[in-house]
Amino acid sequence: MADQAPKDERTEDATPRRREEAREKGQVALSSEVLVAAMLVAAFAGLALGGGPLACSWGVMIVDSFRELPALGTDSLELVDLGALLVEAGNAALLPLGFFVAPILAVGLLVGFGQVGFRLAPKAVSADPEKISPIKGFKRLFSAKSVVKSGLALLKIIVIGCVVGAVAGGQLGHILNLSDMEIGPFLAALGTVVARCAIAGLLAIAAISAIDFFWQRHTHERDLRMTRKEVKDELKNTEGDPHLKGRIRQLQREMAGRRMMADVPKATVVVTNPTHYAVALSYDREGEAAGTSPVVVAKGVDQVAQRIKALASETDVPLFEDVPLARALHARVEIGEEIPEDLYQAVAGVLAWVYRLQGTSMKALSA
Repeated sequence: MADQAPKDERTEDATPRRREEAREKGQVALSSEVLVAAMLVAAFAGLALGGGPLACSWGVMIVDSFRELPALGTDSLELVDLGALLVEAGNAALLPLGFFVAPILAVGLLVGFGQVGFRLAPKAVSADPEKISPIKGFKRLFSAKSVVKSGLALLKIIVIGCVVGAVAGGQLGHILNLSDMEIGPFLAALGTVVARCAIAGLLAIAAISAIDFFWQRHTHERDLRMTRKEVKDELKNTEGDPHLKGRIRQLQREMAGRRMMADVPKATVVVTNPTHYAVALSYDREGEAAGTSPVVVAKGVDQVAQRIKALASETDVPLFEDVPLARALHARVEIGEEIPEDLYQAVAGVLAWVYRLQGTSMKALSA
């Protein structure tokens, strides 16, 4: 694994497979600070927009409950009646609270999805003896990483407390004047002070969460980095050993070469340049393929070209020297393809020479 190698050796970026394995184990760049900050902002917005109706709903429920106490105290309640009262009280209290809590949970889910996407990680929740081992847990609890995390948490509390305290200190004169107010204005003014302190605290939390977001990304990428040996090993496992693949390609080229050489004796003519290029053409003017264009059945350069020429000489296939035509056929036509139309005239001249040569040979044999 990449995390077992020294940090100075982990110089390569993580491969897609490495990232996928990390996601399966639940190792993602998730900033819990961003998640908490978003949910706190949603809660503050919910209180600002729906806090009044929620308080009114609970106030009405409490007042009605006190009004019904004298009547309920003189009656004997059956179990069914008690259940009905509890359901009614639950609807009155929990439904408004549900409308307040549901958007907060939705914001948390959206923010979490925005950071890491949706992916089930069964390996992250699978049974692992190390996760429930008391010894391992004790080591994690007092590890350097845990100490740093605890220190950072304490530092965050101090920073947020200082920010809120500074804002509250700025409102000190306003707070001192609250004692001379009646209960209604007093609560309104107190709510304004609390709201300002809460906004300051939220801004501090947002700043901390932004820093944590980029830090989590940085540390996640750093932890996923790999050594060059790990990258090479993964390449071997996923795509095969490069040496083995090279050997397979070599064998494929040799097999293709043998098939190509087997078609040279069947060729009509071999066009050469004469030392570096050789292209074998096949043209059937009377058989099943009559009427089609000439086809390249073999081609090669240097040593392969010499082998084609030697095999053609052994099997009495005519050799025709034409440097421009040999180069053009080799560069433009693959094995098994017909020649292009702009080379028809040049190839027709070669075939005419072949047929004249074959005609002379037949006359010499008949004589």
